[in-house]
Amino acid sequence: MNLYKIVIKPVNSFCSPLQSDTFFGAFCWSYLYQYGERALQELIDHYKNGEPDIIFSNAFPSGRLPMPFGTDETDENQNTLLTKHERYASYIYNKKKSCLSTITLNEFNMIINGGKAVFSDDYNTHESTVESWRNMVGRDSNMVESAEGQGSLFEVEETYSSENYDIYIYSKFTVDVLDSTLREMFRTGIGAQRSVGKGAFEIVEKMAKFEEFAIPEQANAFVALSNFVPRKDDPTEGFYKTFVKYPKVSYISSEEDSPFKKPLIFLLAGSTFYTHFAKDFYGSCVEKVTLKAGRVSDRIVIGAYTIAVPCFIKI
Repeated sequence: MNLYKIVIKPVNSFCSPLQSDTFFGAFCWSYLYQYGERALQELIDHYKNGEPDIIFSNAFPSGRLPMPFGTDETDENQNTLLTKHERYASYIYNKKKSCLSTITLNEFNMIINGGKAVFSDDYNTHESTVESWRNMVGRDSNMVESAEGQGSLFEVEETYSSENYDIYIYSKFTVDVLDSTLREMFRTGIGAQRSVGKGAFEIVEKMAKFEEFAIPEQANAFVALSNFVPRKDDPTEGFYKTFVKYPKVSYISSEEDSPFKKPLIFLLAGSTFYTHFAKDFYGSCVEKVTLKAGRVSDRIVIGAYTIAVPCFIKI
C-alpha cells in the first residue's frame, strides 16, 4: 500500500465536516457506480476482515496537519523564568499553542521527532459558516406538507470556503482506479445536501505519492490523521479527544429502511498513542449500524480506520 496526497477546492458550499468516514462512504458509492456491486462487496469484505483497501485522512487546510495531542502541555521551563515579562510571554505562547488545531508540515515533523516547534501564529482560516433553512419533503406525498397539512422546516449549516484542502490517502489501488473514482466522487458531492448541489469539489493538484513525513528512527507512538474507532487490541495509553457522531445512510430503498445509523464515539484526528511498534493504520470497520426493513443490516458499515504516522513522544 502507498500513501498519497490529493488537493481539493470547494466548487460551492458544503454541509458536512470533511472527515475521513464521510470520504469513505462517498468513495464506496462512486466505486460502486464505476466497478459494480461485486467489486464494492469485495472492498467491504476486506474492511470487515481488518485489511482495508483504502483509508482516508480528514481534510486539512492545504499545507497543514493536525496538532498531535499531548504535545501542547505548558512549557516545562515555566518555573525557571526569572522576570514577570518572561513568564507572561511564555504564558501567551503556551496559550496560542494549546489553541492550535492544525500546524504546518515543518512544525508537525519537529513534534513527531520529539522536538519543540516554534509555532507560527499568522494562519487565518478562510472559512465562514451560515445557517440556512430547508423544508422537509413528505415521503408519502412527495410534497413539503406533512399528512397533517403542516410544513416542517429544519436548519442546515453551510460552510463557504476559499481554502484548498489536503487529503491523505493510504491505499493499495492503482493510481488510475483512484483518480477516476475520486474525480467522480468529488464531482458528485460529499456529505449532506449533495442532492441539491452541495459538497462538490474539484481536484486542483493531481494525486501523488507523499514521502515528506520525517519518520523518527526510534518511534514509540503514532499520530492519527483520521477520526477513528479503535479495535479492542489497539493501543490504549496516550492522548486523545472524543466526539459523538450521528451518521446517516445516503440512500434508502424502501420506507421500512431507516436513514439513521447508530451514534458512535470517534477519536479525533491528532490523537496520539504509545506503542512499541507503530503500524501503518489502526481502527476498525463498524458493522450493524442501521436497521433495514425491520432487521439489523450487515451490508452497511462505517469505515473507522485511521492513517497512522509513527512519532517519538517523550514519556
